[in-house]
Amino acid sequence: MSPLDDLRISVSQAGNQNEVMILRLDGMLDTLTAPNLDRVIGQLLQQKKYNLVCDLAGVNYVSSAGWGIFISHIKEVRENQGDLKLTRLHPDVYEIFELLEFDTVIKSYESVDKAAGDFSTAISL
Repeated sequence: MSPLDDLRISVSQAGNQNEVMILRLDGMLDTLTAPNLDRVIGQLLQQKKYNLVCDLAGVNYVSSAGWGIFISHIKEVRENQGDLKLTRLHPDVYEIFELLEFDTVIKSYESVDKAAGDFSTAISL
């Protein structure tokens, strides 16, 4: 795998009680790299971490396989009173996100702080 085909995923926590998991993605999210994201999200769900923010600032391409990972996990996340949010989408990625009408299923935000803060608002209600 060349560095151009690589996807780096780093996970950090946010929120008053570290209840929000921030996944920072850098690289391409395609057929070759989507299984890596699937594995990371799967591990978080096994740990009962259901408040997920995917920071896509470092991703300038998402294939259908990549979009499929987000969509495939959204049901389990929401059944457990969580959510999956996307942040800082590259303009080309956001254009496809809207074109596929995923914006009707998954919320996107301009910043990680806004997405993480949205969980805090929902939790404190």
